[in-house]
Amino acid sequence: MEKNNFWSPYIAGVGLGLTLLATFYIIGWGLGASSAYSLVTAVGLKEISPDYAGSLKYFSRYLNVESPLKDWVLFEVTGLFIGALTGALLSGNFRVRLDKAAKMSTKKRLITAVTGGILIGFASRLSRGCTSGVALSGGAQLAAGGWIFVIAMFAGGFVFAALFRRLW
Repeated sequence: MEKNNFWSPYIAGVGLGLTLLATFYIIGWGLGASSAYSLVTAVGLKEISPDYAGSLKYFSRYLNVESPLKDWVLFEVTGLFIGALTGALLSGNFRVRLDKAAKMSTKKRLITAVTGGILIGFASRLSRGCTSGVALSGGAQLAAGGWIFVIAMFAGGFVFAALFRRLW
């Protein structure tokens, strides 16, 4: 049996709550991550086709600022990656691996993971935020949309977990 070097979920939850509180106090708004992908996509599209990027209303909010790559969310996502890597290295849990069921092929696991990632990314932009932005930050502000998102997310998770359980 492998040694479990993971943090207690209670300590991690308190840490996440304090981080969220600190972002509201220091920056003026809560956590979020999915808009970083939209921002990078908008900037990349502008480099390839400036006229087309400028014609898209969705991307205009990212491009109509002086320095779009100096946005808070990019620094947050970069810090998230560095913090996660540091935590994994310090706890001795870092290793490259692909978690999957014994009977699942690597190809099927990668396809389901990429498909799930694309769907949740698309859904997060439709709902104007991801689990961090809408659920955590919205829920912390007692926003009805944040709580509806959390309830819908868990309900959807239970339904699809039951449907796809046989893959594992």
